[in-house]
Order: sequence, then C-alpha cells, then structure tokens
Amino acid sequence: MSSALVLAAVPIVLAAGLLALMKVPTNLQLTVTGSALVIEPQGLDRLWTRRDRVEVPLTAVASIRIAPRSEAPPLPERRNPLHLPGIITAGAHGRTFWDVRRGDQLLIIQCHSSAEFGALVLQFANPFATLTRTRTVLAPHPHRSAA
Repeated sequence: MSSALVLAAVPIVLAAGLLALMKVPTNLQLTVTGSALVIEPQGLDRLWTRRDRVEVPLTAVASIRIAPRSEAPPLPERRNPLHLPGIITAGAHGRTFWDVRRGDQLLIIQCHSSAEFGALVLQFANPFATLTRTRTVLAPHPHRSAA
C-alpha cells in the first residue's frame, strides 16, 4: 500500500474512532455535599466537557427535574465545538453546561442568576435514581423545587 493512501486513510480512521467513542454513555458522578451539588465528569467526559468538576452551591439551585430533550434549554447560536446533533453535546454552551449523548430523559438543574451556569443538562444511566438521591437534600429547602 502506498504511503499516500495510508496518509489519506488516517483522518477517516481517526474520525470513525472519535464517533465510536462518543457513542459511549456519559460518565458523570453527582455528589451532594452539605453545601453544593458537585458534578464530576469521569474518563473521556473530562475531555468532552473540558471540565474536571462543576460545583453548584445548594443556595444557587432553583429546581431539578427530569425532562425530555425537547424541554432542555436551547443552545445558543454560537456553540461550543462539541455539538453534533443527536450524537453528543458536551461542555459549556453559553451559560448552560451539557453532558448528553443520545438520551432523551435528561436531568435538568436550573440555577439562580448568580450561579456560574444558568442550567446544567445532564444524562445519567438512571436519571430517576439520581433525582431521588438529590431530592432528599433539596426538599427541606423551601426556595427550591425538586419536581
């Protein structure tokens, strides 16, 4: 095989590998501390989101809910480079932090205007279990809703 053919194939193989890696489900860890929600992308999600951690003070959380993708905050016109419709949306897009693949049931955390992000749109293997875990911390606070 000629070296020109090999060189021409390299970008195609790299692109195919990248697309295959993006099909891997999100790998997020959500921890609730006494004062904050801590979202830590794991593995390749650190690369996709360009973040090691997002910390949202509990006082900044307005609501947390599960919603279909159609109810997620709209993406701004000028998007982060990591947005391939229907495949992956990850990282900060305007004031919204995303880590979503193909899933439709998303955990949406709305924040007050003083927070770093206005909303976080996250995909978990079991968003209902994640919501239940966070609801126990959010429920005692009357200025937030965990619906």
